[in-house]
Amino acid sequence: MEKLTNKEVSKLLAEFGDLLAINGENEFKIRAYNNAARKIQSLEANLSELIKEDSLEDIKGIGKGIAGTIKEIFENGFSQEMEELKRELPSGVLEMTKIPNLGPKRAHQLYYELGLKSVAELREALENNKVRELKGFGPKSEQKLLKGLQNYKKYVDRIIISQAVEEADKLINALKNSVEEGIIKNIEVCGSTRRRKEMIGDIDILVACAAEDKESLSKKITELELTDEIIGAGDKKVSIITCDGLQVDFRLVSSEEFPSALHYFTGSQAHNVRMRQLAKDHNLKLNEYGLIKNDDSRIDIKSEEDIFVHLGLKYIIPELREDSGEIEAAAEDRLPVSIEVSDIKGDLHMHSRYSDGAFTIEEMGEAARKRGYSYIAITDHSKSLKVANGMSVERLKKQLQEIDEVNKKMDGFRILKGIEVDIMPDGSLDFEDEILSELDLVIASVHSSFAMTEEEMTARIIKAVKNTEVNILAHPRGRILGGRAAYKVDMNQVIEAALESNTALEINSSPHRLDLDDKWSRRAKEAGALLTINTDAHHYREFNDIKYGVSVARRGWLEKDDVINTFDLDKLMKFLRED
Repeated sequence: MEKLTNKEVSKLLAEFGDLLAINGENEFKIRAYNNAARKIQSLEANLSELIKEDSLEDIKGIGKGIAGTIKEIFENGFSQEMEELKRELPSGVLEMTKIPNLGPKRAHQLYYELGLKSVAELREALENNKVRELKGFGPKSEQKLLKGLQNYKKYVDRIIISQAVEEADKLINALKNSVEEGIIKNIEVCGSTRRRKEMIGDIDILVACAAEDKESLSKKITELELTDEIIGAGDKKVSIITCDGLQVDFRLVSSEEFPSALHYFTGSQAHNVRMRQLAKDHNLKLNEYGLIKNDDSRIDIKSEEDIFVHLGLKYIIPELREDSGEIEAAAEDRLPVSIEVSDIKGDLHMHSRYSDGAFTIEEMGEAARKRGYSYIAITDHSKSLKVANGMSVERLKKQLQEIDEVNKKMDGFRILKGIEVDIMPDGSLDFEDEILSELDLVIASVHSSFAMTEEEMTARIIKAVKNTEVNILAHPRGRILGGRAAYKVDMNQVIEAALESNTALEINSSPHRLDLDDKWSRRAKEAGALLTINTDAHHYREFNDIKYGVSVARRGWLEKDDVINTFDLDKLMKFLRED
């Protein structure tokens, strides 16, 4: 079998930790497996090399037992002990751990004390007020779990955009490698993945090939190693379930049909309806097969751009195709000049080993410089966030000295002195202004007390935003996609406060956050506020996530000048120094 990646092994180790917790294992063993999962996830080296060199136990926190489990998972794709634990537990118990506000320890309690074996049984128990009877639970806990269950239902069977892109890329590459060169004339992911929506239900892939190759290509798709189940396979459409449980629909078309089919299957549905009506207004018919005249002859279309030209429109990028004013703007030549990844000159939110990052300041700087950035800001956590090894004032001062030393080695590149300071429940900041004034950049963010009323949370955030030392409000709504709903906050008021106080609002590029989202980013732009697109990287590999933040910005109609980290260093520093 094909060997697993570091990421896949890490995921299985984390699942092993959850199973141990559900089964009531000792805390030390659970923590050891969860720590090992994080270590493997952040490794630079490939696991195959470490296993070959028998050096797994050289990694801090990985002992002989866990090293053996890692080798077993890597070689076989599973652990015998893990499979035995799974057999002992109903599958629905592990599924319950995916519900926000319900971790493996609580799942253990619900299973062993109430006998709940599935999400459906949990829902019934919550509705009948049975859960509140358990030790450590109560009416408030019950309400939190009901909200978590609602959030789970909203996102179940959906994946974040980064997973969809990765899965689509793997499938496209696997299909290309399975056939002779030239068989596939063109291939492109479409649907909501191409529009870069934050959550994806299934994946659509469009393939252009000759008519005589459709049958064999359809068969190749069903035989891919990534294919787990075949829903249907014809010479126009092949639907499969991947080994990761995702539904993928392949559409097979001719090269002549490809541009129109790409537009059609990219959507959205509302955009397509408007485009078909516009074509009708031009005495034409638009569908997946082409742009067709009244005499049923087809207009020669070489690219998607040709479709828009024939309908009197400027080209509309996929991210904007949501029927949110883009067609009118294209007709009147007032579409945004959408921001590109290449416009980003630096990343202003990341973490080093001083808090919960994987690398030193110099290593993060070197990785950013190799990407072509002109600057970064190191923004480790402040003291209150103990779970992320938040820094004391003394450690912060030591870090500032280190940044000075590293900057001496960085010709043509600058590391800014920053911090991600916690916004306390009363709106004050975790460090005094006197300390913050020594920094180049201050990011403020909420990491606690999420259950405040909208009025309380809004006042809390606005107080922080108006602090003259604060430059950026990070992940403004605090959501985790598929895990935690946004806290209640009046974003219109926050945007106005940010505009008045010259504070940039962040689009956090972590595909688990993407916060602000596209709608609030557009609202901020329309209000005249500035934004920043950052990765919140804890590993320099996560610098690549910037593309997802830029996609949010493109969906939000943002242009280069709306985003402060497209500025050159002089212009950026001028912005940061303005009160």
